[in-house]
Amino acid sequence: MRTVRCSAAVATLAMSLLNLPIALDDGGNGIPAPAAWLISLLGVVGVVTAIALLRSAAWAAPAVLTVGALNLVGAVVALVRSWDGALIGLVLSAAGTGLALAYLVAGRSAKTPQAS
Repeated sequence: MRTVRCSAAVATLAMSLLNLPIALDDGGNGIPAPAAWLISLLGVVGVVTAIALLRSAAWAAPAVLTVGALNLVGAVVALVRSWDGALIGLVLSAAGTGLALAYLVAGRSAKTPQAS
């Protein structure tokens, strides 16, 4: 389980670090300023949640799942608009979201008592 947790955190951290500079330089994609600032804010939240997941905070796994899902939606929008980095964002977002979901499901099934 530790490997899945750490992998989810690393994928989330990588995607979040890529989101951070969008407010200052969108790479010529023409992202509206309010959206660019929200993307950078999502990057900050993602860094915090990834670190919290590495530290095994109780709230971190659902937060990483939420950040990953938001990044996944953004990656699909970027793909539709043919923005640079959309494919990288899609892969990292899908990996972070999938691994966070796997960690949550496995953690809950480990806590559930098995019927005899």
